[in-house]
Amino acid sequence: MYQILNPLDIFTLDILSFKKYKYIPITKSMNILNFINFKNYYCQLDSNFQIILKSKIKNYSKIARKLKISSNTISRILNLEDYWINFSTLFSFSTYVGIKKKEVFLHIKKVKTKNSFPIDFQIKNLISPAFFRVIGHILGDGGIHVLRDEGKYRAFYVNNEHNLLDSFSNDIIYLFGKVQTYKRTREKHGDEIWLPTTIGYLLYEILNYKKTKDKRVPNFILKTKNPKLIGPFLQALYDDDGYLYPRKNMIVFSQKRRKLLEEIRKVIENIGIIPNKILVHNAKNRTRMYYFSITSRENILKFSELVGFKHPIKNNKLQLLVEKYGGRL
Repeated sequence: MYQILNPLDIFTLDILSFKKYKYIPITKSMNILNFINFKNYYCQLDSNFQIILKSKIKNYSKIARKLKISSNTISRILNLEDYWINFSTLFSFSTYVGIKKKEVFLHIKKVKTKNSFPIDFQIKNLISPAFFRVIGHILGDGGIHVLRDEGKYRAFYVNNEHNLLDSFSNDIIYLFGKVQTYKRTREKHGDEIWLPTTIGYLLYEILNYKKTKDKRVPNFILKTKNPKLIGPFLQALYDDDGYLYPRKNMIVFSQKRRKLLEEIRKVIENIGIIPNKILVHNAKNRTRMYYFSITSRENILKFSELVGFKHPIKNNKLQLLVEKYGGRL
C-alpha cells in the first residue's frame, strides 16, 4: 500500500516555492505538492474550513480592497458549497486572516486545472512501483499532447495489449483515485487512454517537458538505484519498446531518440545489469533507430528477476530464455 503522509509533517522543504522543486532530492518521498504550479490549479474546500474563515472575517469590503478581489468572490468562498478557488487566491486570503498554509492543506477536498476534470486531493507519497511504471509508459508508448494556448496538457498511453492498458489505468487510480479518463478503441494503431489535464500537467512538470522539449528520463529516476522502483519503470518501457530473440539469446531495447536511449541504458546499469553498447539501425524508408541488447546468462537472469514483462508474448519468450540458462542465478 502507498504511504499516507501527515500534511503537517511534509514541509521540511520549501515545496510551496514552485521554482525550487527541481532541486529537491526526490529519492524517498514526493507528492503532488512538489509539482503543482499553484497559479494554474484550483481547489475545493470542506465546510469546516469555511466556518473557520467566517469566524475570522468581520469586514468583507476591507479584505476585498486589501487583496484586490471582489466582495462577491469572498462571499462565494465563505458560503458557496464546493466553490472552486484558485490556490494563489486561497493562500493570500488565508494568510491575511492568520491561517498557515499547512493548515489550509488539511481542508482541501479536490483539485483541478481551469479546464479539466478534478482529482481527489491526497498528500500521499508518490514514490511507488505504480508511479515509476506510469512514467515508464509515458516515455514508451505514451506521451503528452500539449495545447498550451488552451491550457490543455493531455497525457496518453497507447497499446494493443489490454492487460497493459488495464495496468496503466489501475496505476493511475492507485495514485490519483478514480479520475475521469477518455478511452478510444482503434483497430490498427492500438487503443488509447487519455488522462485529464489535471494529471497531464503534473506529468508535464514531473518529466520537465518545458525544458527538455522531448522525452527524457527524470533526474530522480536516474539517481534511484532501488530495484523495486527501477524494475517497474524498466518493465513498462520494455513492455512497450523491448524485443526478445530467444534463438539469439538476447533482449533488445530500441528508440529513435538516442539521448533517451542512453539514459535508459544508464538506469539498467544502476541495478547491476550490464548492457551492450548502443548501435544504429538504418532501414530503408524507416526512421533511424538506436538500440542496445542484453546478453549473457547472468544479465538475462537478473533481468528476469528484477524487471520481467507484463506483455504475455514477451513474457513467454523471456521464460524460454530463462529455461535455457537453468532458470536461476
